[in-house]
Amino acid sequence: MHSSAIRERTLTCMILFFTIFCPFMAAWADEPAPAPAPVEQKPPDDAAKPSFSFSTDILSQYMFRGAAQSKDSAVFQPAFTATYAGFSANVWGNFDTARHSNNPLMPLPSGQHGDAKWSETDFTVSYTKELCKNFSVLIGNVYYGLQQPISNFDQDEVFGGVSYNFPWLTVAFTTYGEVTHAVDVWFQLDLTKSIPVDRLCKGAVLDLGASFGYLILLQNNNNLNLGAASATPAPGSIGTYSDFHTCQLTADVKFPLGKYVTIAPKVGVWLPLTGAASDYLQANSLDTQSTHFYGGINLTATF
Repeated sequence: MHSSAIRERTLTCMILFFTIFCPFMAAWADEPAPAPAPVEQKPPDDAAKPSFSFSTDILSQYMFRGAAQSKDSAVFQPAFTATYAGFSANVWGNFDTARHSNNPLMPLPSGQHGDAKWSETDFTVSYTKELCKNFSVLIGNVYYGLQQPISNFDQDEVFGGVSYNFPWLTVAFTTYGEVTHAVDVWFQLDLTKSIPVDRLCKGAVLDLGASFGYLILLQNNNNLNLGAASATPAPGSIGTYSDFHTCQLTADVKFPLGKYVTIAPKVGVWLPLTGAASDYLQANSLDTQSTHFYGGINLTATF
């Protein structure tokens, strides 16, 4: 892809982001600052209690860092999370209602075509600590239980990051490093904003997000699929990759259903940021596409 086309795509991502965020930022800025709420004095026994949440996403497609992990089928993604005193443990899974692939580089194993299948289980542990007001640090580990054609083996990542809550949005930067099979690194910048929308429903919240990723692949025993572009390795070859990768834009509205349950319709889009990223996503997506729109709904119960 020519540099001008890359610049146009990157500029498009930024325009979409500011188009989404700026009107709400302006509306927020015009509102008078609320009076500070009185500090609630909690008994020592109630100062820190464990919390548990059960959630399920029902989505039109399963996406991971811009690559399609499903094609032409809905997916169910249940999760369970337990948190206590900054520690968190999460179990997450993906159930594909009908496995399909038209990618010759990622054929489905025999007997899977069109079948419903539980395709992934992930385990995540993390610890978050607020070092000072509005500034937090995060460390953790995530274990990916994967199946073909996504991967021939399970993977494990360690991660760490920082976040800061500005009055108008939250900024977070996180680094993920794969440690079991290759030195792969993923850098992610997240910009998020939550806006109360009581006009829609009392207690409803609009969540907007923009995420930007940079990927480094230093493959030693993995295939690096970048397509057949002359400037990149041939499909299935061993190689390296380092480039700005994807932009993700998301929006959802959380509606409360009683005290403990929320339901949230959601939409999102993944865009490649460079020509190399576009080649990589096409070669590593089950639908051979580099740009993906998706939608669905989330149901969460928290106790």
